[in-house]
Amino acid sequence: MAKLADPVVAQPRRDAARHHWLHAWEVLDAVTLFRVLGRVDLEADDGTVVEPAGSRQRSLMAALVARAGHVVSVDALVDLLWGDRLPAQPANALHTQVSRLRERLKAVGADVVRTRPGGYLLDVTPDEVDSHRFEAACRRAEASEPADALVLLDEALGLWRGEEAYAGVDDDGARAEAVRLRELRHTAVESRARVLLDLGRAQDVVSEMEAYVAEHPLRESAQATLMRALYATGRHADALAHFDDHRRRLADELGLEPSPELRELQQQVLRHEIPQQRPAGPQAVPPAVPRDLLPAMTVRYLTAPGGRRIAWASAGDGPTVVVMLGWVSSLEVIASGRDPRSGLLERLARHARIVTYDRAGTGLSRDASADPSLDYAAAELDAVLDASGGEASVLAMSQAGPVALRLAASRPERIRSLALFGTYANGPLTFRSSAMNRAVADLVRAHWGLAAWTIAGLYRPALTGDGSAHLAKILRGSAPAEVAADYLEAIFDADVSAELDDVTCPALVMHYRGDRVIPFRGGEHLARHLPSATFLPLEGGYHLPDVTDLDRLESALADFALPTTGS
Repeated sequence: MAKLADPVVAQPRRDAARHHWLHAWEVLDAVTLFRVLGRVDLEADDGTVVEPAGSRQRSLMAALVARAGHVVSVDALVDLLWGDRLPAQPANALHTQVSRLRERLKAVGADVVRTRPGGYLLDVTPDEVDSHRFEAACRRAEASEPADALVLLDEALGLWRGEEAYAGVDDDGARAEAVRLRELRHTAVESRARVLLDLGRAQDVVSEMEAYVAEHPLRESAQATLMRALYATGRHADALAHFDDHRRRLADELGLEPSPELRELQQQVLRHEIPQQRPAGPQAVPPAVPRDLLPAMTVRYLTAPGGRRIAWASAGDGPTVVVMLGWVSSLEVIASGRDPRSGLLERLARHARIVTYDRAGTGLSRDASADPSLDYAAAELDAVLDASGGEASVLAMSQAGPVALRLAASRPERIRSLALFGTYANGPLTFRSSAMNRAVADLVRAHWGLAAWTIAGLYRPALTGDGSAHLAKILRGSAPAEVAADYLEAIFDADVSAELDDVTCPALVMHYRGDRVIPFRGGEHLARHLPSATFLPLEGGYHLPDVTDLDRLESALADFALPTTGS
């Protein structure tokens, strides 16, 4: 937030700015408004609300609004409205539905449905869709002083008329947009709470955020803001109790520990080191959950084959262990403690020098073009080994197993020992349904937000909505859709089973029996066919390390995969 100026001098300017914004909202209120922040409908410029006539009309309107300004093909709309139960003449039936919607909208002055070659288009400006107004107000709030940001966030959140956007609409595009808007709404609510805290209204924050945190207990930014507000109102014990409750829920739901930043906030509360009155100013008010990297984790860049610029990071001292994070990753998220893999890396850094990296096209390597081939991935790992000292143990997680195995087979002098967690050697054996594999990759390409939500639900059993949102946000923020889909397709096809006999280094294979992302049979097959492998089956339906197993995994890796740690 920008610094609050002197209240006497700045007040006229702030009042003028508020008047300008409020006048802009009054002008916009006089414009026909398509509303999707709740049930889909239209509010005419005279205040008349036009409801779509039936479920097909609602789905049609939603599809056009979700893709406003873009042509939606006849085929896509026919599939949306009728699915497998096609009418005798689909194009004519669709034309009839479009005509009915067009006439219904024209009756209130909204002549905005256009016929285009191959499909239909909703010809509206961003100001005529409530979701665009919502996002625009949130963006302006980010660049505003606290008092003005509060006005904008109140206006933005006031546009919502229900808990979900596009409520009651079964369209992949609309549902994907609803997922994205839901996250933006949570972000706006949490930003508003921080603004209130900046304005010295800690009691208001407590009143509003206690209920919010009870409903969304896994949202760390909200937890941090509530802890600060409780501390500011003298409720130190309650702030610590909220932290303990958050830690338990985080472990139960996501198998995570609280981030280093939130753990540090707990220590500040215990030591009474948080100022009661926080001075205003852009540097004086820290973000609720700082995104700085973990202490002693250093990020560097190397040039990988093909001239690609790859981000890699190291932390800890001792023998080098290169950790391959799998499908998609972000070093920034790993370092912040928000990734389920973070806890294991933090523990390993007690015994060894941990080196990890973001694959080309992902995380902090996003400016590099991706090459999903197995050969390139092995060459990329080889380049990281070069940069980090030339020889190391390798911990390969999830998709990374075949990559590490290929390099271990072709260049045995490079890898001292292998630890293989939740991975496989033979893709076709592990992922048996080619139709399902294609469907998942296609969904990632077409609707990355919705796909990330769906895939996140596989990571842990009985994951709640907040848990899915947390993991989906990590996945979605780690790579763009095309990169994620390309890498996903490579996962299904990878097969290094014929190379296992050439892997001569000691190996430790770990796999959860109930893993739904990479089935247990993949790890079982790997352990059975890999020479000198030790197999450590784990109980549970998880894909990534669960917090309850971190001590056991730390011990197993330190004793087996890091045999030189005692020297």
